[in-house]
Amino acid sequence: MWWFRRNILYSASLLIGLALAGCTLEPLYKSGSQTADFLQNIELDAPKDRDSYVLYNRLSERLHGGQGTRYLLSITPRKSEARAGIAADGRAQRKIVTGFADYSIVQIADGREVQSGSVKAFTGYAQSGSNAAILAASNDAYDRLMIQLADKVLDALILIQPQAKP
Repeated sequence: MWWFRRNILYSASLLIGLALAGCTLEPLYKSGSQTADFLQNIELDAPKDRDSYVLYNRLSERLHGGQGTRYLLSITPRKSEARAGIAADGRAQRKIVTGFADYSIVQIADGREVQSGSVKAFTGYAQSGSNAAILAASNDAYDRLMIQLADKVLDALILIQPQAKP
């Protein structure tokens, strides 16, 4: 009986292995892939402030726009803070930071907008400790927020990339 169960397990493993070997999955960022070619043809707008600089740095790791780029990506980050974890004396123990990134990608040749949209993310930080600790926590939270927004913009670009082909 155990021999029969083991043969079924081996047979199922072999069938699954053969099925996966025949699929056409490939790495998303593989050199020469359609996605990699699209991402290499995107140039970023110059950063205007600290938040957009963090966004720019994160996106420039994946977008290698250089000579002969076809698209220009513009991003406008927005953010807001809300108090959370209010103590009995009315002081906020935590802050929730919500951020939005409005993006648009246009073809450089004719100025036609290919895609635009907005992404949203949030993070938080503690309001307790010294002033230096609160400032460090706040800066770190804003950096994390901008990195989340950059990753979400990149995800959106990957999803629309087949439609952006000329």
